[in-house]
Amino acid sequence: MEKTPSLLFAGIHFDRKRFAKDFARFKSNDEEEDVYAPEDSEAHLNVVKGGNKEKKRKRNLKDSGEVVEAFNVFKNSKSLKTEHATSSKVDDNARQRNQLEKLIEQDFIFRKKHGIHISGHNVPSPLRSFEELKLRYGCKSYLWHNLLDLKFKNPTPIQRQAIPILLSGRECFACAPTGSGKTLAFLLPMLMKIKRGAKDGVKGLILCPTRELAAQITRECKKLVKGKKFYIKLMTKELCRNGDFETLKCDILISTPLRIHFAVSKRKLDLSSD
Repeated sequence: MEKTPSLLFAGIHFDRKRFAKDFARFKSNDEEEDVYAPEDSEAHLNVVKGGNKEKKRKRNLKDSGEVVEAFNVFKNSKSLKTEHATSSKVDDNARQRNQLEKLIEQDFIFRKKHGIHISGHNVPSPLRSFEELKLRYGCKSYLWHNLLDLKFKNPTPIQRQAIPILLSGRECFACAPTGSGKTLAFLLPMLMKIKRGAKDGVKGLILCPTRELAAQITRECKKLVKGKKFYIKLMTKELCRNGDFETLKCDILISTPLRIHFAVSKRKLDLSSD
């Protein structure tokens, strides 16, 4: 009644002292009702809390399910394989870099030991022995056996570095004293690269400053190709003047610069073919 007063009682004043007994009687009823109100409210709160807990539990389960689902979406097997492949590739690159650095350091020490001085970028590693011709470059067996028959045991410094450079297809300018093995340093790569047969004309040209040196290189070259049908020709005076180079069978031509110039200028020799 007091909590929800009606408009009919607006402006009416009750004398509490005069009607104290009546107020006390109604007040006691309210207090008795209030005794049970907390229990009801607590029960209601428990129900509400229980419902909230149940809702929270369901919501947590739902959220956890969403997290697992999101994990499956972004961390599937393909992504894991990709990450593994990427990490493996990085490890391989690091391993190759370390191996390359070690090889460069070893080559530097080896060159210093044998007095080899180089200039250029990415210079191939020097030969440790003639056996590397077979292992690294696939040297033909006949050429390998001819080296052994000629008593070649260990490469000289010029041979150790010049042979790998020429076999790699790069240009090489080398300087070494007389008797250091320069002839073999350029003959071996040439013989390993040239295919036998004279159908395509002259395949290799060796220029020498003197006729004596040209004759010496011709003899050494024929020793290396012993047992195989290679056509090694020395540019003599007679061949230079009267030779028919169009029909001449020649794989490697050895000459002095003046005789080559004479043959080319007279259009007897064509060196334009690859």
